[in-house]
Amino acid sequence: MDYKRLGTMAVLLLLLVFPASASMVSFLVVETGLNNEANTQYGSLWEGGLMAAFFDAGHIVTNCPIVRMEKRPENDISGNIGNDFFEAAVNGADYFVLCYLEFKDGSVPNAIVVKIYNINAEKLIFERSFPAGTGKSLNEEYQIAQNAGRIIVSNVKDM
Repeated sequence: MDYKRLGTMAVLLLLLVFPASASMVSFLVVETGLNNEANTQYGSLWEGGLMAAFFDAGHIVTNCPIVRMEKRPENDISGNIGNDFFEAAVNGADYFVLCYLEFKDGSVPNAIVVKIYNINAEKLIFERSFPAGTGKSLNEEYQIAQNAGRIIVSNVKDM
């Protein structure tokens, strides 16, 4: 019986010696080119798909409320976006994923630009544009978002 206790303690000590850690990633989706009355689900679809891909890759994910702007700001980390960046930093996030979902003439987006910032260095480490609004259904659009997230996770070596 003493051997069982010793064996259990040895296993527990081994588990405690090798700590598991994951990067915390904060997401912000900004819809540009829409008026405030427009009703669309694409922002939450893309946010959910990207977050799912990062979560599946072993990251801790969190998000800020989706924001609408008339056009993209010249300086990404300014204004309301700067406040969300600072809030993510205060709450312990390691990376800030800023997504501009760009709408042209209507309620279907034509592209999404994904930018990833290292919060500690306040440095852009990744930027890429993906086509958006190409899915035949909302479910297919969600799958496109997840695939884009998988591409991003596999290409960002700094995370």
